[in-house]
Amino acid sequence: MESAASPPPLPNAMNYRCSRPGLVLALIVIAACAVFVVRVQTMERDEPAPEVRPNRMLELLARYAVGTKAFLQSTGQSTAELNDAMLRDVHTLSRTDEDALRILMLKGWMADQPPDAAKTGALAQKNEGLKADVEMLGRLSSIPDLAADEDWKLFFKRHGWMAQLARVQTLEAKDPLRQAVVQQGMGTAMVLIAGMMLGMLAAVGGLVLMIWGIRRWRGGKLPLTLGRRSRAHGGVLIEGFAIYLLLFLLIPWLMRQLPVSWPRWAAYVPALAALILGMLWPLLRGMQKPLWRETLGLHRGAGWFKEMGAGVLGWLAALPLLVLGMIAASWITKLTGQFPSHPIVEVFAGNGWAKLGAVVLAVVWAPVSEELMFRGLLFPGLSAWLRWVPGMLISAFVFAVIHPQGWAGVPAIMALAATFSFLRMWRHSLIAPMIAHALNNGLMCAMMLLLW
Repeated sequence: MESAASPPPLPNAMNYRCSRPGLVLALIVIAACAVFVVRVQTMERDEPAPEVRPNRMLELLARYAVGTKAFLQSTGQSTAELNDAMLRDVHTLSRTDEDALRILMLKGWMADQPPDAAKTGALAQKNEGLKADVEMLGRLSSIPDLAADEDWKLFFKRHGWMAQLARVQTLEAKDPLRQAVVQQGMGTAMVLIAGMMLGMLAAVGGLVLMIWGIRRWRGGKLPLTLGRRSRAHGGVLIEGFAIYLLLFLLIPWLMRQLPVSWPRWAAYVPALAALILGMLWPLLRGMQKPLWRETLGLHRGAGWFKEMGAGVLGWLAALPLLVLGMIAASWITKLTGQFPSHPIVEVFAGNGWAKLGAVVLAVVWAPVSEELMFRGLLFPGLSAWLRWVPGMLISAFVFAVIHPQGWAGVPAIMALAATFSFLRMWRHSLIAPMIAHALNNGLMCAMMLLLW
């Protein structure tokens, strides 16, 4: 990135060939890509999985429930009311008959009794695929060596930690295996409770920062501006983003349709190509290099350390917005029954190398690539046509929709995207929004690592 204490002066507006048709086509492509992502995500949620796999989000809530019950019992407190409340929360994550069986396993543990035989039997009659699982539940206590039992291995593969919970329920309270499962639950509960408490404290500090920032903005001491752009410039930026989004989504999708076994890294090649082409598109269309650098925020602003500090402060100040987004997400969950989740949760439940790859993607690749495209191209491009408020809202909505959390996750992700846009207007450089993005993702990854 080039050094620039303040944005360089803009050259005279340039006339780009076919700028209006290019803009219209780009907007159609962006809308089509958003619809495509929503459609694919909906189909993936509605279609039955080829094989039964553990529900990791349900598993996390179950571990929290088990751990919280253990904490309360250790202090001699009643757990009946809390048990009912936690079981209601777990019910929101039930999507399949397999999830219903897992909830019965958890209910049995919380009530200190085996899973309800009548209800597990009804599930087995309803779903032929659950007969073997229900039979396994009935004979767990009579298998002398579970480690050598093939049926148990299949049961564990299908239900993960929930299978372990059902297994140790038949053991004595002082058995090491049972105590290990309880300790796992207590560890999950401690991490979640500590995370919520630290989050609340950070949100209070963020509210103070937000109020301070608003007062400075109203007093004219905190300018929030984007460099003035002609509509022709904005159209070219939107074209570059549309090319990026189309290639980023289309090529990997086409690769998955081919009867070819691709290595895992193959999907990142078109993603990198899409990023480079989208970023360079304004130059290829004739935009002058100084304007291109300033427009995309490819400069050091007031210096690396000041910009990085601004990114941290901006993220803290935006925490109240994130809390509001999460409250809205809870309402959507109640209305639709869809709980926001991310495939990366499954990765963190896997092996160490997979976790390392997920951290690199979330903390390095995503902040760099997404800020370049969304706050470097799309947000300034839309703002040149619509002013910054609608430009911010539309770009934030597109940003949220293409993420895999589903509709319930849209409000919180839009709040984050709006934060990154405010940082872009405040600092002009992309360093601050990249740092805020990396900080947010890094904290989420740290939480996942502690939970698993």
